[in-house]
Amino acid sequence: MMRSRASTPRPRRSLSAALLTLLLACAPLVACAQYFESELDIPDFDPGTASGDQTNARAALDYLSPDGQVDAGQWAPGQQTQERWKTLEEGHWNSSGLEELTAAMAAVSTLRTDKDDETSAAATWIAAESIEFTANQVPLKDFTSTMKQNLAVLLGNSPEELAGLANGGSLEVNNVYGLSGMVTDAQFETALYRVIDNENAAETLTSAMLQYHQNRIDSKMTTAADPETTLLGQYQSAAQTMGYLDGMAELRMDNSTSDTINAADVDTVLRAQAYVDAAQYGLLSDAAMEAAATGNNGQPFSFYTEIDGNPTITAPDPMTPQAAQEYMDWDGLAADPTMNSLHVSIEAGYNLGYGEGQAAKAIT
Repeated sequence: MMRSRASTPRPRRSLSAALLTLLLACAPLVACAQYFESELDIPDFDPGTASGDQTNARAALDYLSPDGQVDAGQWAPGQQTQERWKTLEEGHWNSSGLEELTAAMAAVSTLRTDKDDETSAAATWIAAESIEFTANQVPLKDFTSTMKQNLAVLLGNSPEELAGLANGGSLEVNNVYGLSGMVTDAQFETALYRVIDNENAAETLTSAMLQYHQNRIDSKMTTAADPETTLLGQYQSAAQTMGYLDGMAELRMDNSTSDTINAADVDTVLRAQAYVDAAQYGLLSDAAMEAAATGNNGQPFSFYTEIDGNPTITAPDPMTPQAAQEYMDWDGLAADPTMNSLHVSIEAGYNLGYGEGQAAKAIT
């Protein structure tokens, strides 16, 4: 089914010959942002609104893909859409225009998981075009903090692709990702490289990926035939993603001022959450639970409680490095084999992912 956006008639104004020539030369107006030092003014879109606002996201979707249809499960852009992106790629940009454009890209990326097949297909196609635009059209020196934060949202809304690359996969070889065949590994990793030096962007990415892996763990564990093996594997995978981001951040640090991902903090958070999950699925020994109940100078740790007489380990949301430290104290007392195995799996996964991040194909 084709989608299109009707144009709204505008009142005529008297223009000087020079200005009229300029408008005709760079029509549609989006390409002229640099000349006017103005924002894009995408219809019904507010770049200051949270990217998850559905109305705002759909306004951005209509702008970035005004027409097209689903063909064999993927979005086939219409003529208006192709012309729109050609104009975007040929535009002479200022920072305010790029910040609004990347805010629109970020907003649309939240629709990749929309229940409507047409919407999700269009959003995935736009995400691919946005990553390609970021890698190929915008020099590294032109990235502002706002742009980096916007693009971190976009990349965080491509968690399967990011985790796949961290695990040694390829968007060009493994046809299992939504962006497979639409962006190259180098383009994805270049976009990631260009934003990871910003602290807010790095926090956005780590938070998004931790949540992605927690959701996977919750899903896998409910049907796991071997819960302990499944939990160990899932936490190794989560650690690989975190190591990958850290490796990329340190790669970027060579051309930046600081490392934006604290490896020790990430390790502590992963371990603490892993211990909570192990307790939730009944994988810890009685001795470990007893240590949680009495190991705080004879008192329970703050995360220990009893529900209907059953010992229960709770977790803050989100798990912070500061809160996670108490779980490390518990680990030191518990001497539990499953907790030890989780520690080993997380360390191994982190090292593997770090190597992938250091070997990224980013275009610097």
